[in-house]
Formats: sequence, structure tokens, C-alpha cells
Amino acid sequence: MQRKTDRKNLQGEETRVRILEETMRLVISHGYAGTTLAMVRRATGVSASSIYWHFANKESLIAAALEHAYRTQASRLPNWLDTPPSQMRRDDLYAELIRSPSAGVSMEYWRVGLQLAVSRPQEPILARDRFLQIRRESVEWLAQWWERTLPAEMEQKDLASDLLGQLTVGIRECEVLNLYELRRLEAKPLNKLIAACLDEIAICIVETAAERPLDALPMAQEQTHVATPDGSREIFVRATKDVIMELGYDGVTIARVCEKAGLPASSLYWFFKDKDELIATVIEEACQGWASTRKLSHLRPADGDWSVLNRNYILAALDGSPGGGVLALGLLLLLQRSDHVYAGRQELELVMQDAFEVTVLWFREMFSPISEEHMRSDLARYFTECFFRLLESSLLNKQVEDRVWDPAMLADLISTALYRVACKVQDGSTVLDLAHQ
Repeated sequence: MQRKTDRKNLQGEETRVRILEETMRLVISHGYAGTTLAMVRRATGVSASSIYWHFANKESLIAAALEHAYRTQASRLPNWLDTPPSQMRRDDLYAELIRSPSAGVSMEYWRVGLQLAVSRPQEPILARDRFLQIRRESVEWLAQWWERTLPAEMEQKDLASDLLGQLTVGIRECEVLNLYELRRLEAKPLNKLIAACLDEIAICIVETAAERPLDALPMAQEQTHVATPDGSREIFVRATKDVIMELGYDGVTIARVCEKAGLPASSLYWFFKDKDELIATVIEEACQGWASTRKLSHLRPADGDWSVLNRNYILAALDGSPGGGVLALGLLLLLQRSDHVYAGRQELELVMQDAFEVTVLWFREMFSPISEEHMRSDLARYFTECFFRLLESSLLNKQVEDRVWDPAMLADLISTALYRVACKVQDGSTVLDLAHQ
């Protein structure tokens, strides 16, 4: 016969799990700020005193709900480290990627975590800190998987494996976020291509590590905004963009913008009525910058090596340059909480889709020697998606991780890997099985 205390403990644990799962569903629907303990009480039918018996406050409850969702899913998924390595790292990568969870309700908790992670609030948020710990744990065990595939004598193996772990987690996040529904492609050939590119990036990292420190950044120039009577408006716009790139849209405050600009709030209000108008102006100017950039066309180089052109595109996005910076701004905006819609969001979403389609056309030009029209079109679309996954992974990691990698190095790694894989696809040594869709 089951003891009364055992039954009581079991009932208490069942209640706790129900509270956690209902809380996560509410946060997914209403966001962190929009979820209240009263909503949790109504959804679970549990009294307020029972909720407080398990959790001290809303902050600890949501933090625990995030961790519960992660631990529950992790217990159901195969551990990459449990699979013995084969002779082909690319094949192992494909097998693991295809088994990873795809976009859907089961991964919406990760989107919630990223929404908290991309901004840096003035006061600590327990749920944000907990998610960053969870994400770092994921990076670390993927780094362990990568480390066993790198040369035993490699001196910077720890840095190389950490970078590869971050890229892999970021790529899975791009799938989870499912930001661009029109970009959906067949999973198997896409994951084969992503696996081949990650494998090639690892080879490039080994080559790079033999020549330079992986974590060394070029000497950064302190960015200053010099105000003039006629240029103060532009100073505030540039300062706002800087704050967005550092802290996310939710991190923008009038005080932070003025501090960055080195100008008083009274000057800001001469040009802008509030924070939302400032942000809308940044978005509008980014979209205008993209409109001018997209008109530039690049002919296929005579030697066929388009990696330098691709590198410049990537570096512009990672550095936030005009035109390229719209990609970073768009990714950050699409990650923001749903209860605050900034002016210009729809226009920016259209620009992001346009950027994808323009890049497809660019890749088609680079693949022009391929005679079959449908093969060229299919390759261009799959390579563009892989390119955006790698780029968006780098942007996410730049926003979330403490370690900032050299943007020029990342641009070199991604562009070189894409070009090398493209060459292997064209000569038949890498087969993607791109059946004409």
C-alpha cells in the first residue's frame, strides 16, 4: 500500500509540473511581461497559495518553466555525444541535424528565451539569466562533440570547438524561430548542405588557427558622435542604431540614446517626439539603405571564385554597414515581444524577404556555368538559405554570447566554406540529392 506521504509528494509534484507547463503556454502566447500569476491561477485552477508554495514570485516561476521545458525536451532527444564518430564528420552532422527538433510548438519556449536574451535590461531578469545558462550548456556539449572531431595536436582546439558549438546552436535556432515561412525548403537536402558547410567551416577554422589567434579582434576604434547644429538629428539616429545593435529594441531608452549621442534630451525632443519615432526613423533609413544597395549587381568573376563578393556581403551585415545592417536590424526586430509593434516592422519584413530573393538571383549568376536551368535555380535557393542560416547564426551569437568573434574572420570562414562546397557540388564530389521541386 502506498504511503500517504508518498501520495502527497506525488500530487505536489504533479501540481508543480502542471503549473510550469501552463505558465510556459501563457508566456508563449502573451510574452514575459504580459503573463501574470493571476493568469496562471486561472489556467491551472490552482490557488494562489499553492503557486506561492512552489514559487516565490513570477520571475522564479517563469525561470523554472523555461528550464522545465528544456529538460523535458532534452530527455527525449538523442545526445550527440552518445553517437560514436564515423569516418565522415559531414555524415554525422547530417544525421544529428535531421534528428534535431524543428520549428513548432515544442520549441516555442526557446523563442521566448531568445526574446529575453537579445535585450540587456538595466535590472537582472531571472528567466533571462536562466535561459542564457541553458543556451551556454547547449553550446558547451555541442563544443564537446566538435572537439572530438578536430586534430588531436591542434593548439586552439577549445576556442575552435566553442565557435563551432555556437554556430551549430545558432543554426538550430534559425530553424526554431521559423521567421521566414516563404523560405521553407525540403529538410533533407537543406540539412545535407548545412552539414557540408559546417564541416568545411571546421576545416577552415583549423587552417586559420594555424596562422592566428582565433579570439583576437582588430583594435576597435572608439566610436564618437560629433554634434553640429545641423547634424544633431543624424547623431541621434546613429546613436539609436548603436543602442539597438548592443541591447536590442527593448533596450532603447531616451537616456541611453542621449548618453551615446553626447547630447541632452532637450535636443532630442526638438527632432523626435518619443522613442518609437526614433526607432521608426532608424528602420526607415535602413530600408532606404537596402534599396540603394540592392541595385548593385556583381558579375561572376572571371576565375569563378565568388567568395570575396560573398565575404563583403557577410561582413557588411555583421558590422551593421548601410544596406547590410538592415539584416541585423530585421532579425532583432522580428525577435521582439509581440505586444509592442514598432512602426516600419512590415516594411522591414518585406525588405528581409527581398534580401533573400535578391541573394537567390545572385547565387544563380554565380552558378551560371551549370547548364540545367532548374538545377541552377534549385542550387541558388538552397545555398541562399544555408547562407542566411550561417549569417543569422553569427548575428544571434553576437547579440547573446559574451565572447565576440572577429567579424572579418567569420566572414572569411562562411564565404570560403560556401564556395568550397559549391565547387564540390558542381564537380559531383558532394551530392545533395536536389530533386527538382
